[in-house]
Amino acid sequence: MTEVLKKYSRASSFGAFAAAPMYPGAPRIAFAPANEGTGGSDDGAGDDADAKAAADKAAADKAAADKAEADRLAAEKSGDDKDKDRGLLREVMEKKGEIKTLKDQLAKFEGIDPDAVRALIEEKRNAELAAEEAKGNFARVKEMMAEEHAKDKKSLSDQIADLQKQLAEKDGTINDLTVGRSFSESKFIGEDLVLPRAKARAIYSSHFEVVDGKIVGYDKPASAKDRTQIVDAAGQPVSFDEAIKRIIDADPEKDSLYRDKAKAGAGSASAKIEAPKDKKEEKGLFGAARILAGLNATK
Repeated sequence: MTEVLKKYSRASSFGAFAAAPMYPGAPRIAFAPANEGTGGSDDGAGDDADAKAAADKAAADKAAADKAEADRLAAEKSGDDKDKDRGLLREVMEKKGEIKTLKDQLAKFEGIDPDAVRALIEEKRNAELAAEEAKGNFARVKEMMAEEHAKDKKSLSDQIADLQKQLAEKDGTINDLTVGRSFSESKFIGEDLVLPRAKARAIYSSHFEVVDGKIVGYDKPASAKDRTQIVDAAGQPVSFDEAIKRIIDADPEKDSLYRDKAKAGAGSASAKIEAPKDKKEEKGLFGAARILAGLNATK
């Protein structure tokens, strides 16, 4: 027993355990200690820890970079917003300055009646005119009258120009609601012409006017001289479609404006069919002479 313990103690001192032989002469089996041979696992665990630490550091660096970029963009946006705010503030202050200037100028005329001022100016002018007449300074009187006439003429011209502008705008509105609508709804333009309605209107709308509430067509555009209304046999203006048809027919390029309505079918022939060359011409023959010529041609 003592001998066995000594062997066990000696084996344990080398970090191994030797199993006793099952029978005399059997080989001994030695078992390595529990921690022997696990050095590789410890090394693998260390590598995993290093990889995890590196990944964590990379993630932290990326997060820091993203935050820095976000801060930079926010700073730029804030700077742009501040620039816009400064620009708006500058514009508002300029407008306020202009308004204050106008108010100061308007304050000078507080309590003043414009009609009374005009009356005083007119009275002063008449007094000056009478004084010059009394002095016999008719040249000055004539000059003053010419100046007043020029002022009145300019005022009248401005009023006429304004009225003409308003009238032109109204005429344009009326033209859109009448002549323009006629071009949009014309059956002739839609079915017989290759021109789009808008282009037809751009080219030929100047041939039409509204007279006494009716659309009247002319053979020439508005800018041409000696233009004539397109009328029927009774002297009444024709319909829009009839007027535009006559205008198109008078156009030198009318053949290119009409739509080709011929439809090729199974029995249609593209080649021109000519009469037999041996057939005699029958020009100038009528009645019995034409019949006789036809009978002779069949012999």
